[in-house]
Amino acid sequence: MLFLDTNAIIYYLHDVKPYSQLVEDIISGEDELYTSIRVIDEAVFTIVRTKAWLELGIRRIEKLREHIKTHGYGVFEADLNELTTLLRDAEVTVLEDKATPQELINTARKYHLLPADALIAQTCKHYGIERILTFDEDFKRVPWLAVLP
Repeated sequence: MLFLDTNAIIYYLHDVKPYSQLVEDIISGEDELYTSIRVIDEAVFTIVRTKAWLELGIRRIEKLREHIKTHGYGVFEADLNELTTLLRDAEVTVLEDKATPQELINTARKYHLLPADALIAQTCKHYGIERILTFDEDFKRVPWLAVLP
């Protein structure tokens, strides 16, 4: 069982070398891949923000909201389709996030994590996932997770 963190997904989709090759090598040898709704949320947001900035020159969130309100997600469709294709082709199971408010706060405090990372760590703990593919060094402070690569 291996959990995919946001940065692993984004580096793979954007072909960020050498990380994308590491991700590909690791996930191709795994039978059970998992991620969570929180990670998908972060990945979609990163995909949209990056494309809006690089291709549309939109840097402010208010301008991005206005663009989406007016034009929808059309310009982002190909990138979002790549994400869904990755999830499908790699047979990634998307899990519901699992943590109580107190678990999230305690985990964030105890291991000095951002709240989103504390939620990911608690979700892994809940489902018995002991390995995470991430380039975020913060997860190395979580005793129940082995960080790959």
